[in-house]
Amino acid sequence: MRAKTRFTLAAILFMAMGALLPAPAAGAGAPTPAFVAGGFDSPRGVEFFQGTLVVGEAGHGGKNCFGTQPVICFGRTSQISWVNRASGTHTPLVDHLFSAAEFFAPGEGEALGVDGISARNGNLMAILGVFPQAFANYQCAAGDSECQADLAAAKQQAGALLSVGANGSWRKVAGVGAFDYDFTANIPNQEHDANPYGVLADKNGTYVADAGSNTLNFVSDGGRIKILHYFPFRQAEFPTDEVPTCIAKAGNTFWLATLSGHLYRVHGGSAKRIDNPNIKHVTGCAADRNENVYFVNMWTTPGAPNPFTGDIVKLDTEKGTSSVVASGLNFPNMDVVGPDGNLYFSADSICPAEGIAGFCPQGGTVWKLGLGQESDKGDRHHHGGRD
Repeated sequence: MRAKTRFTLAAILFMAMGALLPAPAAGAGAPTPAFVAGGFDSPRGVEFFQGTLVVGEAGHGGKNCFGTQPVICFGRTSQISWVNRASGTHTPLVDHLFSAAEFFAPGEGEALGVDGISARNGNLMAILGVFPQAFANYQCAAGDSECQADLAAAKQQAGALLSVGANGSWRKVAGVGAFDYDFTANIPNQEHDANPYGVLADKNGTYVADAGSNTLNFVSDGGRIKILHYFPFRQAEFPTDEVPTCIAKAGNTFWLATLSGHLYRVHGGSAKRIDNPNIKHVTGCAADRNENVYFVNMWTTPGAPNPFTGDIVKLDTEKGTSSVVASGLNFPNMDVVGPDGNLYFSADSICPAEGIAGFCPQGGTVWKLGLGQESDKGDRHHHGGRD
């Protein structure tokens, strides 16, 4: 795991000390985001599955630790949750998935687990971060069955693309993190790393943006992995690489954005960079039915992350113009346009479920932004009384 794609909660909290908790603000002419639910454990991907909102939670690592500066602790605390939009309650669709957290100080870490999620054909595609090679040499104490189970999950699930059913059953489709980690070993001036992050389920397979290997991959339904594009970008300041994080499809065109603040129009293995001043540090993107794409800037200030500076940018792909539709967000992460025509996005995405006083007291959160496309119709399906 590498610092170029990740950062510590300790540094962020230092920057946030003394800060007020501003409410998310709307862009000119746009409604203010509305709170949907809180209490998530490092929320990342949001999606509608079987008509109901689901959220990927990266978790908080675990009890098994190794390394120094940072210390890496892993376990099975990641999950995907159903969300009742009316009550704000949420329950697991699938839990006890792999999670790892980096700690530079006790109790101050940032987790990686379930990141991007995308629904297609009755299944939910979910990507987990990191790569299994990171845990190859870890040894559990004799007789520690919990550690053995955690280690087995790390080796099987780190960097894996999963296909999840509505009943919570899942299968591993491909080891994207392992594949991309091996790929980077032969690339000059590229860190030996992988951290698959954003996903888009499309016909016959799934696109994966890997923030560690700087690649866009396509994974067939049969599990075959193909690297469509490699993004060779280096700079002195943070982040040092492109760090592709999300892929969206508007009409027949794919759009990819990066943590370094670059936007690309993608056709197969070709990626054309498109200048856009509103693209800053993107971690998520989603398209609506009118072929607009909504990009989530996790923060907007130069260099290292700053809290309460995130925003959401609307790109009119036909006109090529963009505008900020929500601002003042506290580390928003990913988004989706719901069947009700509203935009849903995760925020407070580095926060534990129990929250942090003065920074994210409601834990990880999910919000709704009206796009003026359709009235809110509520969830269409019910899951075990959750709606």
